[in-house]
Amino acid sequence: MPETSEKWFGMRLTPAQKTRIERLAERKGTSQKDAVLSAVGRELSETEGDEVEAQPGSFMEGIEDLAGSVDGPEDLSTNPKYLDDLGRSSL
Repeated sequence: MPETSEKWFGMRLTPAQKTRIERLAERKGTSQKDAVLSAVGRELSETEGDEVEAQPGSFMEGIEDLAGSVDGPEDLSTNPKYLDDLGRSSL
């Protein structure tokens, strides 16, 4: 017999609240349910310490909103002067 989940929690949302959840889910690239559960998990971990199970994923998944926020070259090798002394011994 397939496992079924029990529906025990439901809430009515204003259109503005629904829109905010939709935007959060889109920004995180996940479902609305997962976006809400992730936000609840973060809130609990901040208020209760490390009692909440860690979320799987890479470090970049946690800071994707910061990507591209710093000006500068993507790779220091784009400027040859950074490579002038590369491989030379200072002895």
